Amino acid sequence: MTDERTELTTAEERSQLARSRLAGTLVAIQARLKPAALARDAIDELRETGQELAHAGIAAAKRNPLRVAGVVAAVGLFAARGPIAALFRRKPAETEPTPKSYSRRKAAAATKGSEQ
Repeated sequence: MTDERTELTTAEERSQLARSRLAGTLVAIQARLKPAALARDAIDELRETGQELAHAGIAAAKRNPLRVAGVVAAVGLFAARGPIAALFRRKPAETEPTPKSYSRRKAAAATKGSEQ
């Protein structure tokens, strides 16, 4: 009878210990499943991923500086396409027409005379 009581007491103690461990596990799971905790975990994961991508990008840029310069130039030209196109769309400034009395011979003679 004593052995049965000892086994029963031991079983109850183990059962109580298992219940308390289960309760602790449930509390931990509930804490991790709170929306604020989930958001914090997601932000931390995104931050780590962003840092890894940045380090990989910097390493790639160091390996291929000309390619990076080309991409930067292409992006810059794309971003400035409006002002660049406007430069080519502008009408030339109005200039006074060349007088008909002014000919190439006179211009050549004037140039020869100023050189001497």
